[in-house]
Amino acid sequence: MDEIKYVPLTKFQIEPTLDDKFWEEKIKRSIQECDSVSTLKEIATLLARIATQRQGVIRGLVQDMFIFNNVSVEPDGLANPEIKP
Repeated sequence: MDEIKYVPLTKFQIEPTLDDKFWEEKIKRSIQECDSVSTLKEIATLLARIATQRQGVIRGLVQDMFIFNNVSVEPDGLANPEIKP
């Protein structure tokens, strides 16, 4: 069996697309213009759902990369960020 090669996630081209950047700006403006706490909670919940879904996709792609190429991302590269109060 081949030796596992660990690489940082930054090795891969994972920059946001132009569409992603426009979407981010739209969301940021919506948040800045929002005066409703309940609407902000809705937005935060949606963003948490999207982040969790994308994290799952990334982990799945990394697992496939390992299975097919014997390359894995460093464990810290896939950790969720700490939430600090």
